[in-house]
Amino acid sequence: MLRLGTLVSLVVLAACASSGGTRPATRGSVSGRWSGSFRSSGSASSATFGPAMPNRGSGTISLRPLGSGVPATHVEISIRDAAPSMSLAWAVFGGNCGSPAPIVAGQNQFPVISVSSSGEGHVVADVSFALDPKSDYHANVYFTPRVNDMNDIMMCANLTPE
Repeated sequence: MLRLGTLVSLVVLAACASSGGTRPATRGSVSGRWSGSFRSSGSASSATFGPAMPNRGSGTISLRPLGSGVPATHVEISIRDAAPSMSLAWAVFGGNCGSPAPIVAGQNQFPVISVSSSGEGHVVADVSFALDPKSDYHANVYFTPRVNDMNDIMMCANLTPE
């Protein structure tokens, strides 16, 4: 009888381990997709960002893993109401907006957003990084064509798993 009880216990433990029953829940998404909305100049916390300009802009960002076996992410950014005919840098960082967390890939991997004369800009890029569903991330858009420092941030978006 003792052997049968031991055998049943082992089978139950093995079933829990193989089904993931003992793994802690994560905040990440099943799809691996993330998105965010850039803070507009009307946001109270945006006063800490960049130089005063009459039009800071707004927009969205969406990210999804490429699934190619290499850690790479497909990123799409759309911005509107930005100062016309500018070239704007952007990048993804760890942590939430305003945190001094590190960039997730090299600066040169994030192509510049070209803003049209109407104040709209779009960029689509495949960048070599993967987002950990247990971590927080944000994306910054800069007033300049190069990622610089916190004083040059035009707008920021906290990224949320979908």
